[in-house]
Amino acid sequence: MEQKDLEQEFRIKLQNLCTILSQLPPQNELARTPDGKALYLPIDFVETQLDELFYGLWETKDFEWKTIANEVTAKIVLRVFHPTAKIWIERVGCASIAIMVDKAPDDLAGQTKNQWAMDLNNKKPNALDMGLPKLKADCIKNASLSLGNIFGRNINRTKKDVYKPITKWATPQLTQ
Repeated sequence: MEQKDLEQEFRIKLQNLCTILSQLPPQNELARTPDGKALYLPIDFVETQLDELFYGLWETKDFEWKTIANEVTAKIVLRVFHPTAKIWIERVGCASIAIMVDKAPDDLAGQTKNQWAMDLNNKKPNALDMGLPKLKADCIKNASLSLGNIFGRNINRTKKDVYKPITKWATPQLTQ
C-alpha cells in the first residue's frame, strides 16, 4: 500500500473515533439534578463508555483537592489511550462540593445563617464520606466532557457544537 493510501486510511480511522465520540448519549441514560433544572450523565455510564471506547485503557491521576471556605474544590487528570493514534491523551477535570453542615437554628437570620454554614464546627459528622467520592466522580465526568458529546459535552448547552466528518480527503498541492 502506498504512503498516501496509508495516511488516508489512518485519517479515516481517526475520523471514525471522532464520529463515535460525537454521538449524543442515549436519552435513557440522562438523569436530572436534584433541583430538576439540569441534566447530567451518571458516573457509571461515563466509566462504562470509557471502558468500551478505550478498551479499558484509561486511568486517573493527580487527584488534588483543597478546602475553600465551606467547599472542597478538586482537579483530576483523566488519561485515555487513543486506540488508533497509539498515544495517551490527557484531560483535566474540575469540580467542587459544599461541605454539609447542620441546619442553622431558626432564630438566626440572613448573614448570620451564612456565617453558620461557613463555620466548620457545624459540619455534619462524616460529611465527606460521600462527598469526596462524589467530588472525584464529578471531576472525572468534567474531564470526559472534552472527549465528546457521548460523555455529555452538549447537555444543557443552548449552542451545540456539531462534528462534521470530512467526506473527501484532499492532498494539499504545493504551489511555487
